[in-house]
Amino acid sequence: MTSTEPRPIIPSIMLRRLAPEDTWAVHQLFAALHTYNASLDARFRLADAWPQVLDEYLQHVCDHPHRLTLLAWAEAEPVGLLMLDGHTDSPLFQHRQWAELVALYIVPAHRGSGLAARMVAAGAAWAQDHGYDRVQLYVTRSNVSARQFYARRGFTPVQEVWRLDVAPRHRLAPHDPDCEAIYAQGHHLLSTHQHGIGEGHDDLGSVR
Repeated sequence: MTSTEPRPIIPSIMLRRLAPEDTWAVHQLFAALHTYNASLDARFRLADAWPQVLDEYLQHVCDHPHRLTLLAWAEAEPVGLLMLDGHTDSPLFQHRQWAELVALYIVPAHRGSGLAARMVAAGAAWAQDHGYDRVQLYVTRSNVSARQFYARRGFTPVQEVWRLDVAPRHRLAPHDPDCEAIYAQGHHLLSTHQHGIGEGHDDLGSVR
């Protein structure tokens, strides 16, 4: 482009908390996020019924005091997604409450623009305003760019998830009624507590 040619118009990006009429945008960006997640590790593939699970989660989000779903909009087009969940751990622990960065995704056309950093900052501010003293997330070890992004945002590694693959002797693991009861009440439907869903690098689609 020469100096005499007009510069392309970049629409201003608006961050807006999820409204009931915008759930379609969450589905669109969430699907793109997990397409990338599955490319990092096949065990991150979504179940066939994931749209219904996400719908159930979103029913409790819009006015929930301890959950944030934030969308970035370029005019009428959704271009970014951030999801935060507040957690309260077992009474066994002194420091029980924390916020989990469950998901962050930026569409390709807006990567490298600083939007991911802006959304993380908005999420951190929300956590502070709601009484949480930390934000935690999970990132796949092979995703070096994502780890570098989070380090630049002030995150530090405090824990690792190690995996040993074994050959199961039965087709299905034993039924866990406690876990099913928790999910049936809508608690942490999108969280695994071992590997969250996340994004975080301006130049990448997602981070896991």
